[in-house]
Amino acid sequence: MGGEQEMNKKYQVLKKKHNLPEFKELDKEFSIGKLEETDYPLRTITNKISERLEHVTKILLDIIQPDSNLANMYEAENFSDEEKKKIFELLKKISYHQKELLINDFAYDEADAAKLIKKCFEEWKELKQEFLEILEKIKESWRKETKSRLELSYFG
Repeated sequence: MGGEQEMNKKYQVLKKKHNLPEFKELDKEFSIGKLEETDYPLRTITNKISERLEHVTKILLDIIQPDSNLANMYEAENFSDEEKKKIFELLKKISYHQKELLINDFAYDEADAAKLIKKCFEEWKELKQEFLEILEKIKESWRKETKSRLELSYFG
């Protein structure tokens, strides 16, 4: 039996033991991909969840604190201070999960990893909706015909 099949079998055992979500659902939400051969398949999954959350965190930080990147500054100016406060609250929730995942990676425990996977999976459904709304606003900012303060000062 191949490594991937063996890992899928291992996950099914862990899924039953810890009442975990379907692997396909985890993969859909967190881009887990194929489970490589390892003695710690749940650690692989928590690391993939952490990677996804890290990507989200970077996007949110670029809105709140765009540094001197022109594209980030342009996107950030499309959000009001009130919206940025809400984005910060979302960032706090996601950062909390990231730290939980990081702690589990360093002090790995299968039962704790399973709890984190379930918790992140459930809470991500709600957090993802907020994040998608932010992404939609960012995308639409690039279609605006109005001149931004940045364009006026940068090209003026």
